[in-house]
Amino acid sequence: MDRSAIPREKLIEEIRRFMHRIGVRDAIFFGSRERGDEHPHSDLNLVLLDERFTDRRLSRLLSELQRAWKMDVQIEMLPCSPDEFEEMQGWNSLAREAAERGLRIHIDMSDDEET
Repeated sequence: MDRSAIPREKLIEEIRRFMHRIGVRDAIFFGSRERGDEHPHSDLNLVLLDERFTDRRLSRLLSELQRAWKMDVQIEMLPCSPDEFEEMQGWNSLAREAAERGLRIHIDMSDDEET
């Protein structure tokens, strides 16, 4: 499958299913795939916001989250608490880009979506 041919709407649907699987209500989809100017091997950039991520060891956390991602598109995740993300915007250009130009996604965990 040509990864660049995946419609943005389908990516957003999969992000929502992923959020349900991992129990995260808030995320920010940003970067070339969100803007629609990706290349065939562009990754998907996603900030995951949840208090559970506060002070978690990033390598272990990313490994756990990667296992829950089911789509054949490379994903780059930044899992952090909302407070950590707010602070990070002061020194991290990707965090700033996500906050300023990314698509904020919120899900209601009571929705009966497929997991």
